[in-house]
Amino acid sequence: MKKKQLSNLEGTLLIAGSGIGTGILTLPYAIKSIGLSGALFALLIAYFISSIIYLMICELTRNSKNSKELVGILNEHLFSGRHGRKLSIIFFIFIILMILENLIVYIICASELMNQLLGFPILFSRIVFYIIATTVILFGIRGISNGEKVSVSLIAIVIFTLLILSFFNINNKVVLSFGDPLKVLAVYSLFMFAFSSIFSLIQVTNYIKDKKSIKKVAIGGLTINAILTFIFAVATLMVSKEVTSIATIGITNTLNIPIIKIMCSIFVLLAMFSSYWTSGLAFSDIIEVQLKKTNTVSWIMSTVPTIIIALIVPFSILDFIQIGAGALSVVLVLIILPAYYHAVKKEKKPLLGKYATSKVLLGIVAIFIVLMAIASFIPIS
Repeated sequence: MKKKQLSNLEGTLLIAGSGIGTGILTLPYAIKSIGLSGALFALLIAYFISSIIYLMICELTRNSKNSKELVGILNEHLFSGRHGRKLSIIFFIFIILMILENLIVYIICASELMNQLLGFPILFSRIVFYIIATTVILFGIRGISNGEKVSVSLIAIVIFTLLILSFFNINNKVVLSFGDPLKVLAVYSLFMFAFSSIFSLIQVTNYIKDKKSIKKVAIGGLTINAILTFIFAVATLMVSKEVTSIATIGITNTLNIPIIKIMCSIFVLLAMFSSYWTSGLAFSDIIEVQLKKTNTVSWIMSTVPTIIIALIVPFSILDFIQIGAGALSVVLVLIILPAYYHAVKKEKKPLLGKYATSKVLLGIVAIFIVLMAIASFIPIS
C-alpha cells in the first residue's frame, strides 16, 4: 500500500486541530480573573515558547531513523548505554500514563457537554463518543487528516459566528487590567497546554509530502490554534453573563437559543474528537512498535482502557487539565530537550538556524517549561 502523504494544508490543520481541545474551553474561565492585558501577555509568551518547541520536535523527528513514535525516537537519541533499556521502559510507562490521562479528559469533557447541552445520559455519551472517535483512528493518518480538515473548518465557523453574536449581546465589559501575576502564570500554563501538539508534530513531520515546508506548516498550525483560542476567549467573556469553567455552558445559558446550543455542542465534540484522534493514533503507534503488536491489537490496547477508566474516574475536568499540563512539562524539559540537542548536531540546515544548538536558548525554554509545571498547581478560580 502506498504510504499516505499529507499536503501542507492537511499538515497545518492536523497540528492546529490536535491542540484545540479542553484548553480552549477552560481558558475563558481562567482569563476572567486577570483581564485582557494579562491574558494577551500570557498568550504571547506561550506562543513564542511553543513555536520554538514545535520546531525542536520537528527537528528531532526528521533526524531520527525510528521516527514513527516518540519512544522509538528517544531510544535512538537518549536512552543508550548501560541503563538505556531501564530508562526506556520507565519512559514508556510514563508516556502511556500521560496519553491515557489526556484521552480520558477528552471523553469526560465531551460526555459532560453532551449531557448538559443535549440531555444525553453521561454513560451513553461517553460510550458513543468513544466508538466514533476510535473508529476514525482505525484508518490511521489518512482518517485523522481528513477528520481534522472538517473539524478545524467547522470549529472556525462556530468561533467567528460566536464572535459576531457577542458584539450584539455584550453582557460583560472586557477588563483590560493585567491582574495577579500568579494567575497570569497559571493562564500561561493553560495556554501552553492548549498549544501542546507533540504527537501531531511527529506525525506531520513523518507524513508531510513537502519536507521543506515543515517549518511553515508547524508554525501555521500553532498560529491558527492561537488565533482561534484567543478569539473564542474574548467572545466568551463578552457574551456570557457568567463565565463557567467550561465556556460553552455559560454561552448557551446566556443566549438560550437552540441553534447556539447546537453550534456549541458541535464545537465541543469536534474539539474533543480532534485531540482524541491524534493522541489515540500516537498511543496505538507506540504500542505497535514497542510491543510488536498488529495494528488492530494496538488499537484495542490503546483505546479500550480509556473508556473503562472514563466511566469510573472521580476528578473534575479542570483537575485533569492542570495535571496534564504538569505531566507534559516534565516530558518536555527532562526528555525531549536533551534528545533534540543530540539530534540537531547532525543537521546541516536546522529549522532554528544558528540558534539550533544554543544552550542559552535551550536554557530559556527549559525555564519556561519549569514555570509551566509550577503554574499548573496554581488555583485559577
